[in-house]
Amino acid sequence: MGDPNGELRQKVIEYLQKVDKAKSKDIANALQEKKSVVDKVIKELAKEDLVEFLYLGTSYVKLKEKED
Repeated sequence: MGDPNGELRQKVIEYLQKVDKAKSKDIANALQEKKSVVDKVIKELAKEDLVEFLYLGTSYVKLKEKED
């Protein structure tokens, strides 16, 4: 059956590759998904150190920079 969030997870990563940073609400709207589901995927990506949160008056998420 596979990971039900696997496809969404990939879509979130692909979306974040196209933008500098985004609010989870904007990611959810762009992917036509519920914000609560997107939030869960973003939390998983953060635990895996793939994304980071930015707090600039409001909360943004972005892909972490790859270190050489």
